[in-house]
Amino acid sequence: MTDIEFADEWRRWHADREAAVAAPGGNLTLTGTHWVSDETEIGGVPGRWRAEGDAVRVSGAVGLTVEGEPVSDGLFGEGQRLAVGDLQLAIIRRGDDLAVRTFDPRSEGVQRFAGIDAYDPDPAWVVTAEFHPTTQPDHTLHIVHTNSGREVDYAVVGTFTFTVAGQRAELVGLNTGHEGEAHITFRDATSGRETYGASRFLFLPLPTAAGPVVIDFNRAILPPCAFSDAFICPLPPAENILPFAITAGEKQLLTRP
Repeated sequence: MTDIEFADEWRRWHADREAAVAAPGGNLTLTGTHWVSDETEIGGVPGRWRAEGDAVRVSGAVGLTVEGEPVSDGLFGEGQRLAVGDLQLAIIRRGDDLAVRTFDPRSEGVQRFAGIDAYDPDPAWVVTAEFHPTTQPDHTLHIVHTNSGREVDYAVVGTFTFTVAGQRAELVGLNTGHEGEAHITFRDATSGRETYGASRFLFLPLPTAAGPVVIDFNRAILPPCAFSDAFICPLPPAENILPFAITAGEKQLLTRP
């Protein structure tokens, strides 16, 4: 692939990213994460909500629909999508806790969105790393999260070792629930200066065995919490805080006044 083709492909990917975060159900539309245990009412959403086992039960929710069909009472598990008019709802589970998320396609975040600032695509930031799968089936790391006191033990899938500009680094990949993917959350010398301070994310196809793996830092993305404070995002483990600058990938959310 030529440098021009590389840049064109990246620009198509970047345009798709900008469209996705502003689309209905996208990151910019999240307006609330409402944790439920005992009976709970959610502002702007009909009904009464409570946790029941590993699902959420709703009652008296006049105007609620599931796949276009009215449903005022029901038991809904993780991943279930519902709606109240244009407002989308999703049931999520984090550890033993359950929440209802609300997504408004007319949110302030969508109205003020002016794009995602990013570094120019650079093939030099496509590096070959050596993947070393974890040898301990129960190997976990204790991770804290943004916008929350939540702390979770995530399974470690392995490490990715690489050298760039003469500097050797190792990043830990986690299983955060993305099937078939290694999730790398990292900071570098640009964090809080040129790029979003909390972290940036990379998702890599989970290798089936030890060996070389390509990491394209041009595809480093902003975490969901960069788009809405209602998201909670895993912060990088100490191992993933790099002392040098990764001048590739997404930088910051751009907004209108």
